[in-house]
Amino acid sequence: MPLKTEQNTAGMETRILRAARAILRRRNLSAFFEHGQWWIEHRPTGAQWSVVDAEGGAAVDGFDLEQITMGSF
Repeated sequence: MPLKTEQNTAGMETRILRAARAILRRRNLSAFFEHGQWWIEHRPTGAQWSVVDAEGGAAVDGFDLEQITMGSF
């Protein structure tokens, strides 16, 4: 069975966006599936995160984020 972050479905996109909003405490986020995994982008700044499968710590609903770009503030 593939990891959750490798599943390109509308339901998974919804779950990932909810988790990202809770982790980042930001709105104006978009999720996109590229290169076999999910990514999050903060639309106003262009900051991006890779979505990873995780448990414990800061994880929400089995997801955590790894920041890739800072974006412009």
